[in-house]
Amino acid sequence: MGPEGTAGDIDYDADYRPVFHDFYELIKHRVGRILLVSSLYDAFTLEEEGLLFEQISGEYRDLLLPFPPQVIRVSSASDGLEELRNERYDLIITMARISDMECQDFAARAKEIQDIPVVLLLTEMADIQYYHRPGAVMSIDKVFYWNGDSALYLAITKYIEDTMNIAHDTSTGLVRAILVIEDSPRYYSIFLPLIYTEIMQQTRALITEGLNEHEERLRIRSRPKIILAETYEEAMEMYKRYRHQIMGVISDVKYKRNGIMDGEAGFRFAEEIDDEIPILLQSSNVDCASMAADRGITFIDKNSESILQELRDFFTDSLGFGEFVFTRPDGTELARASDLREFIEIVESIPIDSLKFHGSAHHFSNWLKARGEIDLARRLRDVKVTDFELGEEIREFLLDSINESRRVKQLGVITDFNKQNFEFDQTFTRLGGGSLGGKGRGIAFLSMLLNQSMITSQFEGIEVKIPETIVIATDEFDRFILDNELHDFIKENRTDEELSERFLSSRISDDLRESLGRFLDHARWPIAVRSSSLLEDSQNQPFAGLYSTYILPNNCDDDGTRLEQLEQAIKLVYASAFYKRVKAYIRATGLIPEEEKMAVVIQRLIGNRHGDRFYPSYSGVAQSHNFYPVHPLRREEGVASLALGLGKIVVDGEKVLSVSPDHPNVIPGFYTPDDVFKNSQNHFYALNMSESCFDLGMGEDITLSKLPIPTAQEDGTLDDIASTFDANDGRLRDGVGTDGPKLITFAGILKYGKLPLIKVIKELLDIGQKGMGRAVEIELAGRHNDAGDPEFYVVQVRPLVTMRERSHLQIGEAEESDALVLSDRAMGNGIVSGITDVVYVRPETFDTTETMEIAREIGTVNEQLDGTPYLLIGPGRWGTRDRFLGVPVEWDQISWAKSIVEVQLEGFRIDPSHGTHFFHNITALGIPYFTIGFNKEGENVDWEWFDAQKAVGSYKHIRHIRSEVPLTVKVDGRSGRGIVTTEPTD
Repeated sequence: MGPEGTAGDIDYDADYRPVFHDFYELIKHRVGRILLVSSLYDAFTLEEEGLLFEQISGEYRDLLLPFPPQVIRVSSASDGLEELRNERYDLIITMARISDMECQDFAARAKEIQDIPVVLLLTEMADIQYYHRPGAVMSIDKVFYWNGDSALYLAITKYIEDTMNIAHDTSTGLVRAILVIEDSPRYYSIFLPLIYTEIMQQTRALITEGLNEHEERLRIRSRPKIILAETYEEAMEMYKRYRHQIMGVISDVKYKRNGIMDGEAGFRFAEEIDDEIPILLQSSNVDCASMAADRGITFIDKNSESILQELRDFFTDSLGFGEFVFTRPDGTELARASDLREFIEIVESIPIDSLKFHGSAHHFSNWLKARGEIDLARRLRDVKVTDFELGEEIREFLLDSINESRRVKQLGVITDFNKQNFEFDQTFTRLGGGSLGGKGRGIAFLSMLLNQSMITSQFEGIEVKIPETIVIATDEFDRFILDNELHDFIKENRTDEELSERFLSSRISDDLRESLGRFLDHARWPIAVRSSSLLEDSQNQPFAGLYSTYILPNNCDDDGTRLEQLEQAIKLVYASAFYKRVKAYIRATGLIPEEEKMAVVIQRLIGNRHGDRFYPSYSGVAQSHNFYPVHPLRREEGVASLALGLGKIVVDGEKVLSVSPDHPNVIPGFYTPDDVFKNSQNHFYALNMSESCFDLGMGEDITLSKLPIPTAQEDGTLDDIASTFDANDGRLRDGVGTDGPKLITFAGILKYGKLPLIKVIKELLDIGQKGMGRAVEIELAGRHNDAGDPEFYVVQVRPLVTMRERSHLQIGEAEESDALVLSDRAMGNGIVSGITDVVYVRPETFDTTETMEIAREIGTVNEQLDGTPYLLIGPGRWGTRDRFLGVPVEWDQISWAKSIVEVQLEGFRIDPSHGTHFFHNITALGIPYFTIGFNKEGENVDWEWFDAQKAVGSYKHIRHIRSEVPLTVKVDGRSGRGIVTTEPTD
């Protein structure tokens, strides 16, 4: 961890790597094209009346390997050189007898054209002595002997790839190596195909343990590499270079040492390497068998008829390939494990004497290392059986180590549902094919970011997490629409109620229902069912808050009822993709509603239970860009909106606390005790756990309770976030220890640092912004775990469209003097011209109890205008769910508004809101948005001018006027200055 809570050594511009980045980097150099130089007769000998490419492809296909190389054959050296001048190749295989040139001369000239490996393939035993010279510097890189086995093609190709890639691939820590020491082309031409075949088959068995199909494919790249050495010195050099990556050695006994043939070179080499590295010696001299046995070294007779089986036994018994066979010390077999899950189940009950035996012999670490569990294997090898006093401690340590390794591997990874056992928290699971949708993709990206940044354990006193998440991908949505014949229905002009009713009466697939049942067997806690459409939380049109979200207690005793409630929530989320407000917004973006597809996010709801109430200690929304910076705040410093209870109160635009991460003691609107008393949160939302039966068709909030702040005091959740208003002297006293109304100020956190909440938010915004390459918004929540320790959860992340200035626009003093609307807190950048219609709420008749009716009147005018842009002006927060804070319009009620003005009135001075879904969508569409303070210098609305214009229609609360002179809206995105003026006339 870096100093003062920084992100340590993470450099997002240089060192940052996404999940599986290292796997992608493996085997960067591949053999894709092979130039074969041979006479027609040699080619016939190799093919044996078959097609060479088909033989090679068959070997690749049998081992499920991708990308078989293409083989181009030429008959002469001159043709080969000409081919090299015209085409790019990765490997040259030449025969000894080519018509117009010696093969060594051809190799040397070929390398002058393309510096690529050249392999000499011999078909005559007598040629080996002439052409093969171990340790000599030659233009030919390696000599092989054709023995009639087409697997040799595979071995040559993979050996060349290993030679080119081993230095890089082993440096990642993901790849092991097997050192083969053999100086006879005849024998290594036999052994290498056998070894590669065993390695490939082992890799095939291991990839099924990947967390998803993507990881399975990538793990093929991490197979062990083969290092081939022909002399003692070459082998020792390779050993010293790759000592920590070598998982085993297969060595001849007799080969050159110090330039002289040494009949015991293999034994000498075995004495020099680490005792923990398994070694297999092989020789045609059977007398070496007893010498190997005396040293406890595995030995194979090269002339043995069972050499293949003996080699496989070495891979299984010593290198850990294949099943793990649990035995007693006397060799009695007890059980077999073919994968890690079976291994864990057996370890839980296997006798202690078996655990001690295998642990002492490093069998566990060898087996795990062969399966790619490098870090886990290293941890086990570093611990001795004698370090434990009790046998059961060995079992506990082994199981804890494996489970912790498995848990960490799932962090930041998208796990396929059929690979998920739901053993660990913070997992992200994909159910079905297709897209994750915008929100699902954002959460998956967030999970990866948190894991890569190490922020999860960076801050003392609080753990940073993501909720356990499962995403039903879009293929299930397509299937739902198709199976229930809804395609034509969704195109019709249906009400939201009709859509909901039809979708609720439809059926989800049996496969999905079965999977949801399995999930609910594990999930015994409250859940949130959220939308994740293809368009939602996208880079330019976030669609925030337009779709439905349902929160379920998930506590019914009857499992069938719990499943039915989850199904209903999913169907209603599907239906919301075609609600009126959504279609209106989609059309405003220029997209087609029928092209929308919906994934569904099912998340563990963050919070604690207090009697019949379930809610988080705090929730909020944080943005890396502040749209309303008041001195000394700055736009780029960001802002966080925090509240007690569920985050609905924040995203709906109700009264909450807003704070800058850079200035936690500057809280807009909280300047005096009276300000705090008036502007602080006065209620909170919680999940009602007392009702296990409910009808979700009644609305998204049917499971929620709106509660007064004193209820939270009864639950003991205000200690760190509340202050007490002392009416006797009009002062605020931090904490809840005195009598008086409790106000949500977050004083314990902001003033006294009881939690590093602000530091966490600031770091998360920085990580998110760098990761996405633009401003971001995160939703967050906090709770206490069973031990009472605080936990911080990032619920989701989305790009924040800031309407960054694309060109510098200046507003002159003359324009300001004639402005109809003038503001220092305008958002957007650029010019909107040609507006003739204006819809505004009459200030003199505005009544907070009539805001619902005002919204309906505006919706009527919006529908009549149908494509005609207009300017919208009114008091308080537009789109708020709290009708006493502004006009609670839905998007379809203002969809043709091209500029919006938010005005403070005398007696109605509502501070601008941060983090609302409505506001997010306004900025995403690039709609200029003005905030006008009451009697604030430099800000005003020329009500007299608007009142003087002729009304188009007569309404109780609003006026719809049409100006004879078009209006122009200008916003300077750099300064936040904005005006509305009449366009000049000629």
